[in-house]
Amino acid sequence: MSTKLQDGDLLFPLGQDSSLDPSGLQPGQYSRGMNVVNRGGILQCRPGYRCLLMLPDGRLQGVGVLAPKKGAEILVFAVAGLLYTSHAPFSTLEYLPGALFSETAEQLFFKQVEQTVTTNPDGSVTFTNPRNLLVIQDGGLTPPVVYDGTTAQHQRGPGLIPLGGPMEWVGDRLWVANGPNLYASDIGSPTTFTESQYVAGAVDFFIFPQPITAITKTLTTDFAQLLVFSRTTTQVIQASIRDRAAWATTPNFQKELFPNIGCVSPRSVAAHYGLLWWFSEHGLVSLDAASTGYVSSSLPYQDSQMQESKGRLSQQLGGVACASYENYFLCSVPYADIFNRHTWCLDNTVNPGEAQRKPAWNSFWTGTRPVEWLVREFENVTRALYLSVDYDGKNRLWEAFMPDRLDNNCPITWWAESRAYHFNSPGKFKD
Repeated sequence: MSTKLQDGDLLFPLGQDSSLDPSGLQPGQYSRGMNVVNRGGILQCRPGYRCLLMLPDGRLQGVGVLAPKKGAEILVFAVAGLLYTSHAPFSTLEYLPGALFSETAEQLFFKQVEQTVTTNPDGSVTFTNPRNLLVIQDGGLTPPVVYDGTTAQHQRGPGLIPLGGPMEWVGDRLWVANGPNLYASDIGSPTTFTESQYVAGAVDFFIFPQPITAITKTLTTDFAQLLVFSRTTTQVIQASIRDRAAWATTPNFQKELFPNIGCVSPRSVAAHYGLLWWFSEHGLVSLDAASTGYVSSSLPYQDSQMQESKGRLSQQLGGVACASYENYFLCSVPYADIFNRHTWCLDNTVNPGEAQRKPAWNSFWTGTRPVEWLVREFENVTRALYLSVDYDGKNRLWEAFMPDRLDNNCPITWWAESRAYHFNSPGKFKD
């Protein structure tokens, strides 16, 4: 009488791992999946996408948001060097006059800042009613634009915002990167860069060995610092020190953090579950600033389980775009394309009942080609919006995580490939 052999999986709490042959996976893992989410170890179709707005034709250069002190948030889109605005529910579009950027710029950079003082010609400051502004740059090709919710104006002339690309708001200053140079605005006055002229011994700007590709603030709970990336290095600036005169005498005010790990895409920098994530030349990395204390000189890559997709990426990685929404981390990558055809999905709560929750890769998502993610609160509701250059060549604004699991009311194709089953017999297995 033959012996009955059994092998199989009811749940998949360990998630996807395409870096190994299916015969080498553990029980509870699966080889790969498309448009799959994995909650409680149960595989199911991902949430749906919903098209909100058709955008003009041309090079899709980015999106920013201005949250005024009073009133609802305003989306600002950049297409072929022109700016457009949209108010909730983001179903209509209006041309924004007064600003003209280079239509050849690969992307535009947006940063909301807060102005609390006005710098006078003699270097003194006058306190003003706080207001939020949106600063927009195209990488140094055109003078920057400041949008106040009503008008958009280019800033030209000495002492104003310098031309640049990546920007960050930290320490009540606007930090602007242009090539290897990094500039800091006057404190509380993001549109003026004159403070160094009136402070004895003050630092005017910083020079880095390589062009700056991205800047962001750390996620520390005490005083946020500034991380400055090139393609191959990461440095930290103690931007929380407000006294500009003290910068030159502060030990390690500018310090190299990771000499061999940088960032290739400013849109890939995203915070998720207390970690800062970004895409380096060789893959996705994350930094826990609270636990490392900036003493480690290396970071492990976090995307080996997505090897089946990662192994076919375009060499042009400057458009990788990442985002965090609830328990999910998303990373849109140029799989076999110059556009981001695959969006990798990592879930931090595959097993929500476990005390030590382990993140697990779910699958890659398809259907659109995200250019930039915008996840934030709109009228007190967190929404996951993104721009996409779709397969028909049209530019659209989409919203992800629709609970109906339909893309614009159309069914979503999804599948998963299991591990190889050995039936408890070494050398014998069946897919």
